[in-house]
Amino acid sequence: MLSNLIRQLYVKSKRIIEDHGLMGEYVRVYVRGAREVIGVPSISEYAILKGREVMIEAVFNGYRGQAFTSSPGQFSGALRDVFKLDLQDLKNRSIFIAVLNAVMAYLGFTDRTVHCKSDFPDTCSKMLVSYLKELNVERVGLIGYQPSMLKSLSESKFNVRVADANPDNIGKVKFGVSIEPPNLDEEIICWSDIALVTGSVFVNGSLDEILPKYKNKIIIYGVSGAAASKILGFRRWCISNERVYLG
Repeated sequence: MLSNLIRQLYVKSKRIIEDHGLMGEYVRVYVRGAREVIGVPSISEYAILKGREVMIEAVFNGYRGQAFTSSPGQFSGALRDVFKLDLQDLKNRSIFIAVLNAVMAYLGFTDRTVHCKSDFPDTCSKMLVSYLKELNVERVGLIGYQPSMLKSLSESKFNVRVADANPDNIGKVKFGVSIEPPNLDEEIICWSDIALVTGSVFVNGSLDEILPKYKNKIIIYGVSGAAASKILGFRRWCISNERVYLG
C-alpha cells in the first residue's frame, strides 16, 4: 500500500500531466555512470562513487531529470505507462521520480534536475552555510550523509547531527561528527532548527510518514527531490548549474 505522501505526489503530478495533454508523449530512462554524473569531486566519499547508489536519468522532449537509487532500472514508453507502474516497487518508484523531474523541468515547474559535478558540490555547500547563517540557525540535522555539506557545516561550527542508512557509515566519525543510524531520523529532525533531508527519501520512501509533520523545518536537498518538493510544497536547496535541456 502506498504511503499518503507518495499517493499525493502520484495524484497531483498525474493531474498536471493530464492537464497539459502529455500522457501519450514518449519518455526514456537509462542508467548513468558515476563519473558522468559527479565528475571528480574533491571528496571521494559520495555513495555513487562507492557503488552504494546509482543515478538514473529520464529524458523527456530533450529535458533531463535524474534520481539516485539503489535499485536502478531502465524504461521507455509513454507517460501513461509510467503511471501504471507499481510504485510500491523501489525500481519503479525510482523511474517515476526521475521521469517527474524531467517532465516538470520541461513544463518549467522546476529546475536543477541534473546533478552538479567535480568542485561544484563544494561551492553549493559553502553557499548553504551562508544561507543558514542568515537564518540564525544553530542546530542542523542532516538526513543522508552528504560529505561536502557535512564538511562545510562542521567547519562553520554548527551543532550538527547526521543520520545515514549505509551500515558502513553508522558509528563512524566524519568531519568530527558521529554518523547515527536511520531509526533516529525523526529524533534528529525534531532536535534540529533546520533539517536538511536528501531528496532520495522520495525514492526510497523512508520518511513518507514523517516529512509532513516537520514541513516547516525541512529543506530537501539535491536533484532527486526537485519535482516532488515543488509539487508537495517543501523547501529545497540545490544550486546545480548542469545543463537540463539537451537541445
